[in-house]
Amino acid sequence: MSYSILLKINEVTHGQFETIRQQLNSGTQESQSRILGEVLSEIACDIVEQVFSVLLIQNRQPTYLTQKSAAESEKVIQQIIGAVRKYMPWSIALFGNERLCSFVNYFSDMIKYHDEQVYVSYPIDRNLVQQAHALVNKLKNNEIQDMVDVFQTLIEIVDLGVTSLIREPKKCLNFNTVVDKTLNGVINMTAHLSYKRLEKMGNQVDSNAATDCVNHFLAFMHVDTE
Repeated sequence: MSYSILLKINEVTHGQFETIRQQLNSGTQESQSRILGEVLSEIACDIVEQVFSVLLIQNRQPTYLTQKSAAESEKVIQQIIGAVRKYMPWSIALFGNERLCSFVNYFSDMIKYHDEQVYVSYPIDRNLVQQAHALVNKLKNNEIQDMVDVFQTLIEIVDLGVTSLIREPKKCLNFNTVVDKTLNGVINMTAHLSYKRLEKMGNQVDSNAATDCVNHFLAFMHVDTE
């Protein structure tokens, strides 16, 4: 049995992506880089909002500290989205159609259809899925006192997504050394921001909120039927 993460993408945006992909595969001479960069940016922002809304989960009894924590989390989410909107179109615009063709086909292979919805999909290790389910059971039975351990698992899940959706696809484009270094810096910076925020949440939330956080990610996990 294998598992995948499924992240929903907007059907209109997906349709725009497919149109661009078909144009590239048909050998069009008209540059597709600008519009492709914009479309991929929208898809990436949809994914960021889905995944990192976990940062907004708080204890059910609001206090000044939880309000402050929510504001910090929202700031992190907006920083990540800002980086996506700035660097995604810029990096894609560096390439001609021929280089982009293999990239869009690579990305297209990650798209799945499930229950009449469109998703970006990538595999997740079975052990990590089982680990997440075990955490929910332990939290339910009050067997975990230190929430930091819970959030370390969530960081592992997020980092897998960063690798599958950003680090690996980026290799298809074979950026020059200067651009590659710039993009790696942006990726590492935004990933670090989210991981530090998740680590901090481990010291701020109670077991109920921690359970909600784990369930947030479990909702993305699906058993592969093919």
